[in-house]
Amino acid sequence: MRNRIFGAIGVIWGGLILVNAYLSGGPQGSGSYAAGQTAALVFAVLLVLVGGYYLMRVGRKPGK
Repeated sequence: MRNRIFGAIGVIWGGLILVNAYLSGGPQGSGSYAAGQTAALVFAVLLVLVGGYYLMRVGRKPGK
């Protein structure tokens, strides 16, 4: 149950980061600032993917 909760948090948090980046027009600025924003987008995609994976593992038992 705990993994499903953390998975849902990851999907929501990552999705909000991606929506914010889409609405603001993507990475802006120059140099390390833009690189940091790009790294945040990669982190958001990973949050959504891993969170979705744990949400889809609904009916499985830990030993199987």
